[in-house]
Amino acid sequence: MNSGPVDLRANHLLPHACGVLWDAGDVVRLLAPSEQRFVRHGTYTGRSVLVAGRLEISALRAAFVTLLRAYPVLVCRIAIDEYGRGYLLRPARSVPVELFSRDGDPAELTLPAYRLDPAEQLAYLDVVCGPDDRSRVTMYVHHGVADAGHCVELFARFWDCYTDQIMSAPAAVGPFGYPMPLEWYADQRGIARRGLSGFEDVARPLPPASPSAGDDDGPGAAVLVRPQRLRLEPAATARIVELSKLHRVSVNALLTAGLLRAYAATAGAGGAVPVGCLYPVDLRARLDPPVAPAAGTNMAGLAAFTAEVDGADCIVELAQRISIRLRSDLDSGTVHQSVLHFPDYFGDNRIHSLAGHIAITNTGVVPHFRTPVGVQITDYEIVYLSAHPRRSLGPSAAVTFLAYTFAARLTVAILGGPDPAHLYERVHAELTAPIRPASAPAMSGPS
Repeated sequence: MNSGPVDLRANHLLPHACGVLWDAGDVVRLLAPSEQRFVRHGTYTGRSVLVAGRLEISALRAAFVTLLRAYPVLVCRIAIDEYGRGYLLRPARSVPVELFSRDGDPAELTLPAYRLDPAEQLAYLDVVCGPDDRSRVTMYVHHGVADAGHCVELFARFWDCYTDQIMSAPAAVGPFGYPMPLEWYADQRGIARRGLSGFEDVARPLPPASPSAGDDDGPGAAVLVRPQRLRLEPAATARIVELSKLHRVSVNALLTAGLLRAYAATAGAGGAVPVGCLYPVDLRARLDPPVAPAAGTNMAGLAAFTAEVDGADCIVELAQRISIRLRSDLDSGTVHQSVLHFPDYFGDNRIHSLAGHIAITNTGVVPHFRTPVGVQITDYEIVYLSAHPRRSLGPSAAVTFLAYTFAARLTVAILGGPDPAHLYERVHAELTAPIRPASAPAMSGPS
């Protein structure tokens, strides 16, 4: 990506990548590298729930309008200049797109009825109404302005607003200022870039660009990705929590160890398999002072772990090693400054490759969403929508695991990977198999 100059003088019209001109006076700010990663494909993340009980469309509409007014970044836009850089722009329309609803099968999850467009709006609400008072409600928010912690906060506030509407007791909410990226908070907290990112042992040399690497055939049609999900029963989920307490390791470390073992068992031909993983660490609560959920856009640093994984070894011992590495990288501040290295690893100016790593994200326990009497949320999942997918800038993760716990059930969503059916079976086996005692319990690592 070229880094040519951009004139931001008042009333100067800037060229949009899609041929649209936008006024420099509309610019809120240039997006940070942690946010730019989601601009190229127009990536939205969706929180999608199945709902039992009658929903009032008018109240849903009013609740969503209240949310958009309270969090004005949701009606902002993202424009892309001729150099491929994304800018956050102020809203263009006085009346935002409210919601779109249609009749259908709530069990299915399909593209919204309305085309999502980052150049128009950064949050949308899609409602599918089915028979027997069953519905699906999906909120899409552009990943460039909201990570998992931010999205869950928005979704919770939306259901608060809906419940207040039904109870005829709407409460004043916001408005809140525009959220800022982790790079901004790092600067405010005096966190500086150091010599090492913390994930050098996962990186590899960047291969030479292919002759067609500079060609870009333009954006394609929108694509919705619904990962395959493994959902443990509450008893199996509780067992993992108890095992983490018994062996004095975090649930996250135990889960990560199980996923690495599952991948190694699927990708290898027996014996030890070298694996390298990257996983985000939400730094909101780890900064001083801490950052509110909706005050940050993408607030995760990255942590890395590499090992020779052998199925004959104890999962607890592997979890202990994961915890020790993460604790060391947190205590040293390595994770906190890792975001300042993102330009070296992401985008077309990168100088290192992360191809082939295992990506593991654990967004934790999904909170209970407040609903009116007679309305119950029965299922929750995370989906991804690329509004304008383009040619990839290079290979990335070998497999992506996305974990969260809803209604006391641990869910692991799986994207990609070798032999997906076998990988699914191995993940289930690792998370439900008996664990033989570790040789020596370690101190509890960070969750």
